[in-house]
Order: sequence, then structure tokens, then C-alpha cells
Amino acid sequence: MLLKRLFTALVLIPVLILILLKGTPVAFTFLVLIISLVSITEYFRIISPLNPAPLKVQSICYIFSILIIMAANKDSLSMMLLFLTFNLIAMSIVVVVKFKSDSSILDSLLGEIQGVIYIPLFLSFLILLRNTPNGGHFVLWLWIIIGVSDTGAYYVGSNFGKRPLAKHVSPKKTVEGALGGLGAAALAGLIYGSIFIDNLSFLMAILFSFVTAASGQIGDLFESVLKRSSGIKDSGTILPGHGGVLDRVDGLIFAAPVAYLFKAFIL
Repeated sequence: MLLKRLFTALVLIPVLILILLKGTPVAFTFLVLIISLVSITEYFRIISPLNPAPLKVQSICYIFSILIIMAANKDSLSMMLLFLTFNLIAMSIVVVVKFKSDSSILDSLLGEIQGVIYIPLFLSFLILLRNTPNGGHFVLWLWIIIGVSDTGAYYVGSNFGKRPLAKHVSPKKTVEGALGGLGAAALAGLIYGSIFIDNLSFLMAILFSFVTAASGQIGDLFESVLKRSSGIKDSGTILPGHGGVLDRVDGLIFAAPVAYLFKAFIL
């Protein structure tokens, strides 16, 4: 398992860094789009393992996910929100038409709306962030913070964890692990930010690292809630040794809008 994880990381990490720092905006948008579409597929598998959402519902989700990400590529937050609104209207029409023959269609509507907000909308903030000055380094900075937080939490929790963080959601996660992850993320974020982010104060580097790492941990717990409610261990098997794509980006999903807003209004 460890060898599979290392091999997957060694293959994917250089490609991701290359796209982030040297790739065109379209290339990065395409990467986020692929991640979003695969994650949505895994998301539907999680929320409805025994009773899959109707094909029409899933199709609408895919269509508006693509539209939201395309709007992000145009740096249009207003258009992203407009497509989110039209998604709700489209799903409402499906509910009205299908309700008589399928009274459970409302549950599918709620799951679809949650999925569109949770995955493509939140991930679209990575595109908005990368399109800002020095955006490639900001996205890489965020990615490093989330990755180090996850690793730090795992090792500190495994060796020193005693108090459960959310035992009904993820029994193995501990308070000590969460704090260790935040500390490791703050240190890594300070080092990277000091080198690659211009005009960054010590306080802002620590604060950015802390709030994005904390957001990432919440995102990790949220996906754990989804999986536990359905009795699923991993969102998928597409990444050898790592599970599904959603398992790898769950923290990044929640941290992306936080990072974008932080840069836009605080840094």
C-alpha cells in the first residue's frame, strides 16, 4: 500500500506542479474540470450507493458543473452564481415533472444541489485564485498547506492522539492530530510563503496557513460524514494506494474559497 501511494505521488505531483506554474489558464481549468467531474461521479456513488440518482439528475449536475467551471475561467463570479441559480431551476422542473411517479425525487434534488455547490463551485475558486497575480504559487502554497496538514495530523495523531476529534464521524482522528496538523501546516506555509509570495508578513503567512488548514480539516470531516452515512470507506479506486479523487481533494475543496477570499480581502 505504501509503495502504491509513493508511486502515485511521484507520477502525479510533478505533472500538477508543471501545470500550476508553467501551464496555460486553459490547461489548469481543464485539470480542475476533470477533477470535478470524477469527484462528482464518486460523490453520487457515496450518497446513493443502493438507489442511484436518476440519469437526468446526474446529467444536469454534470452540465452545470462544466458551465460553472467555464465561468470561473472567465473570472466571472456573477456568472458562476447565475449558473448555480439556473441549476436549481432546472432541478425544480425535474421534481415537478417526476414527483407523481417518483416521490423520492426530492431527495435526489437536494443531493444534486449539494453536489454542485460542494464540488465544482468550491473547486472553481482554485481557478479564480490562479488567475490572480502570482496565482500559480498561491494555489501551490495552498496545496502544500493542505497536504502537510493532512500528513502532520496523521503522524501526530497516530503517535500521540488520545482525545477523539469527532468519534462518530471518523474515530481515528484526534484533537492532538488536528493540532499537530495545524502546527505543521503553519510551519510549511510560513516557509513557502516567505520564499515565493511577495510582500508577505510573518503574521499573514501564519494566519493564511492556519485558516486554510483548518478549513481543509473541516472538509476532510465533511467527506467522512458522507462516506459514513453510506457505509463506504473510500470514494473510489482510481488512484492506487490513495482511494478516490474526492478522497484526495476533500480538504482542498473547503480551503479553496477561503484562500481566494483571504487573498482578495486580507492580503
